[in-house]
Amino acid sequence: MTGEAPGNGHAGGDDRFLDILTARRAELSPSERRVAEFVLDAPDKVIHMSIATLAEEVGVSQPTVLRFVRTMGLASYPELKLRTGQSIVAGTPYVHSEVTSSDPLDQIVDKLVDSSIYALTTLRRSIDQAVLARVVDILADATRIDCYGAGAARILAMEAQHKLMRFGIPVVAYDDTHLQRLAAATLRKGNVALCFSHTGMVRDIEAMALKARECGATVIAITRPDTALSAAADIVLEIDAHENTEIYTPMTSRVAHAVLIDIIATAMALRGGPALFERLREAKNSLADLRIPLAAPAGRRKSKS
Repeated sequence: MTGEAPGNGHAGGDDRFLDILTARRAELSPSERRVAEFVLDAPDKVIHMSIATLAEEVGVSQPTVLRFVRTMGLASYPELKLRTGQSIVAGTPYVHSEVTSSDPLDQIVDKLVDSSIYALTTLRRSIDQAVLARVVDILADATRIDCYGAGAARILAMEAQHKLMRFGIPVVAYDDTHLQRLAAATLRKGNVALCFSHTGMVRDIEAMALKARECGATVIAITRPDTALSAAADIVLEIDAHENTEIYTPMTSRVAHAVLIDIIATAMALRGGPALFERLREAKNSLADLRIPLAAPAGRRKSKS
């Protein structure tokens, strides 16, 4: 998964303009942000608007629109329309609207579901298949896998443990930061440190990645590109999902991370062949007696008489 990180004063690739605009929205001035939100909410309208019409619709001056254009690294208003149109053609969904405190419940449902769909669509479009295949091979051949994550990413580390331990490889996700650091110091060649972070800028996770690498382990990071964690890792599976920073909105990026874990686990299972399938079947069957049997449908229940 490749691509220039947003926030560098450049509008990014031709077909990613709306993605870049979404990521950079917080950097804009209040008046420029109003222009950005209109472009994101109605890109199909913007490509047919004159600069005067857009300024009137947003409620700002034409010079404000031009400042917004320059801030986004574009040469002219026609280039803004061109980049917006190219992003639409490339399949960027219109799901950039953020949840607001005034949204009714039905809009909250639509926005959060659409954001999750967008995160998965972006993952499918941008995943680096060669890097993914290498990650699958390294994990399948590992003699030990430690899964690291902090905060919300700790849940992802636990999910990875739950999926990967079925392959007969020692896999641990530590709940305590001190234990994570101690564990990283005991890793050796042939071991893998699998690190999760949406931002890639969590100091503890970066430190554990550096320690694991220093000890000879292979460090795999699932995170955003061009971050402290990506720099500390040997291999990076990049997930650059848009994230709403509002405190009442849950992370949609975790959906993409969770699906990527499923992809890795499924690829590892298929790589293992029939012998591994039998191991996985035995693991699943070991839980059978823990489940409460489903009751028979009401019409088929036997009478006690």
